Amino acid sequence: MPQVDFYVVEDNAHNAWLRYACRLIEKAYTMGLHIHIQTPDESMTKQMDDLLWTFRDRSFIPHQSACEANELCAVTLNHETPNETREVLVNLCPNVPDNFQLYKRIVEVVANNDAMKQTARERFRFYKDHGEAPTHHQV
Repeated sequence: MPQVDFYVVEDNAHNAWLRYACRLIEKAYTMGLHIHIQTPDESMTKQMDDLLWTFRDRSFIPHQSACEANELCAVTLNHETPNETREVLVNLCPNVPDNFQLYKRIVEVVANNDAMKQTARERFRFYKDHGEAPTHHQV
């Protein structure tokens, strides 16, 4: 049973929720965990690819597309379901990934807008209905 955490980012600045996702990914990466970032579409995949290189002046998070990934790459990113699972799933999609049970930890990052909060509530209920005990964090 995965640990599921929802992080609702109160900052309304442009891309604040994606930058916060990068901070969480960096933390997991420095802990030596293998992470997959699930995006809803190619546009957000590209956006996250760029942010992982630029979100901080003095750091970047090495990563690969899940389609090209090898075992040496700790962070993968894609809008398609990956072939392999990782320890941590960072879900940036409005829906629950089909293979959510295969991860040890699921991180849901939510922007401070009504539409995203509504889809996050639906995912929260889904996890609860499937025996998970999601945690909510205001950041």
